[in-house]
Amino acid sequence: MNNRFLAQLEPSDRAAMAPLLRRVVVPMDLVVVRQNAPVTDVHFPADAQFANLIRFPDGRAIETAVIGQEGVTGLAPFMADRPCAWEVRCRSPGEAWVCPAAALRALAAERPSLMRKLLTLTDLYQAQAAQAAACNAAHPVPQRVARWILTAADLSPEQVLTFRQEELARLIGARRTTVSEAASSLKRLKLIAYARGTIRILDRAGLESASCECHAMLRARTEAVLGEASMQPESA
Repeated sequence: MNNRFLAQLEPSDRAAMAPLLRRVVVPMDLVVVRQNAPVTDVHFPADAQFANLIRFPDGRAIETAVIGQEGVTGLAPFMADRPCAWEVRCRSPGEAWVCPAAALRALAAERPSLMRKLLTLTDLYQAQAAQAAACNAAHPVPQRVARWILTAADLSPEQVLTFRQEELARLIGARRTTVSEAASSLKRLKLIAYARGTIRILDRAGLESASCECHAMLRARTEAVLGEASMQPESA
């Protein structure tokens, strides 16, 4: 189904979900969940990617996570049936499976195996958020840029990634010029090709060496949840 979470469900759970799912094309920058609003639909990305953003009253926005084909948008507030504390916006256009939140919540309440899968993914996202906060406090910008590029590649079936400099700066929590310098350094080392907002990994092993340990730690946890076979290959 091009979504790792859906693919690793029990066949009976996947069959029960099938009537609720609708495949859609998601354009760039489409807001699928507004900050402080209910989650009415959840999206299971196929090749689209979404970003969680916290918006401040003065208009600033900080990206806190990227959601790709490993999972689903708005998971914690959807599970709790609470307003979402962040905005969910499409950061890379493509296809996704969309499902009404209320119908999926009701189905999960009836099917313990589906509920366990959703709770396990919630735990993974909690771990990712905690690791990102620790990484931003502990590691220099160049290592964090390498980590986010690797993370985006892990969440995408595509070889070429879309990353605008201002978005990468929001994810890193650093000035755009600082992030640009870090990306240029990775380009000079021939670890990535980077032009006009697109990134292609040229030397994955080298990029992993340039990254902090956070990527490997989170990758291992993701493999434990979704299965090693579902992850992107180690070499580009």
